[in-house]
Amino acid sequence: MRRPSILLCLLAAFAINVGQAAAAGEADVAIPPQPVRGSRMPSASLPAMYWVPDGQGPFPAMILLHGCGGPYTTAPAWVGRLLGWGYAVIAPSSFLPRGVYGGVCEPYRQPLVTARDRAGDVISTALWLRTRREIDGSRIGVIGFSHGGSTAAWVTQREYEQEFPHLLRAAIDYYGPCRQPATKGTVPLLALAGEADTWGFSARACRTFGSGLRPDQVFEVYTYPGAVHDFDNPNAAPGTKLGHPHGYDAAAAEESFARVKTFLDRYMAPAAQ
Repeated sequence: MRRPSILLCLLAAFAINVGQAAAAGEADVAIPPQPVRGSRMPSASLPAMYWVPDGQGPFPAMILLHGCGGPYTTAPAWVGRLLGWGYAVIAPSSFLPRGVYGGVCEPYRQPLVTARDRAGDVISTALWLRTRREIDGSRIGVIGFSHGGSTAAWVTQREYEQEFPHLLRAAIDYYGPCRQPATKGTVPLLALAGEADTWGFSARACRTFGSGLRPDQVFEVYTYPGAVHDFDNPNAAPGTKLGHPHGYDAAAAEESFARVKTFLDRYMAPAAQ
């Protein structure tokens, strides 16, 4: 009976960290898992935190994906940033409903929940968002960090586009390796990575990924010399995790935020009338 209390504590801590500016439009929600080919979906609902910006909707929405450490370790600043840009934000928990506690950062734990599994979480969350009157169901995107970044890149594959056409408008991958260019679809993808990040060597992996794409497969990659894992996270003190360097880089972070906003402005804009 202790497991649910752990989840509630994590959700409560995340809500507090986001701050009062976001609290007015905040809610705990449960996302019904949908069957998605190749994804090991939990039987229980996906718990998520959900925020809606002030103003008159319907709003575009961003699905925010946590890293390998589990829910909400780097998300609060991004929730406030996206709300400020006019996006609703939803942050689903991928590990706890699958009975995975303590994250999947260690290599031997990574098979417990994969990017392919979490692609099902993205699809399920996007389908749920489409049922919400306050959301513009034609403008749903995804942004992920590390393990979540890999998921954001993975869910742009052609198989999801064919099964769930026009569900996602854009995807953003922060320092998650990009894989399998031969199976990518046409959802625009932005990848941002530090050149000194050794956790998956995402800068190198995403450059290689981009070289294998066609012109109609929108892909942008920007890398930052000297930047390491978590470079966008102001709470990431310099150090190492599992032997890999991590830490905040203010210059790289601010430049990447501008890249993200420009990308979203371009690909998440309302359709021309």
